[in-house]
Amino acid sequence: MRSACLWALLALVGCRGDPAPGAAVVEPTAQAIGVEECAACGMVVREQPAPRGQLVHRDGQRAHFCSVGDMVQYLRAPSRHGKVTAAFVEVLDPAVDPKLTSTALRPWIRAESAGYVVGVHREGIMGPPVLSYAEPAIAAQVAMAHQGQARTWAQLQSLSSAPHLGH
Repeated sequence: MRSACLWALLALVGCRGDPAPGAAVVEPTAQAIGVEECAACGMVVREQPAPRGQLVHRDGQRAHFCSVGDMVQYLRAPSRHGKVTAAFVEVLDPAVDPKLTSTALRPWIRAESAGYVVGVHREGIMGPPVLSYAEPAIAAQVAMAHQGQARTWAQLQSLSSAPHLGH
């Protein structure tokens, strides 16, 4: 009887693999940052200047980052929480000088939709500064105006793991 109950429980819980056919799949969304610590450095994410990042793993565990550069570095190592199912970044206002820093909260979008700028110096940023914007075309304009280099999410992930992310 005990083993039958155990098998029934295992059948219900499964191994968190793919959802059952016909089951509703809930897409992860970005969450507002509270007092979460950076998965890379342990600092309180909310206290660090934007843009910040967050990941959702297959097991539902979230990882928060005080910079997009830290998030990219984190993605290079395997995680005990499994594959990343969603990545989000805060986007900066292109009308604001990217060298200025602020801890104000910004809108979140999926990382693969954003455009990125590397090579722009920012004071008070730990790790390589990676700026994120709502669209790649906006990032290209900011990069040109501030002597940076525009990147897509795929390009950002493929850059060298050197401290300056390939610039």
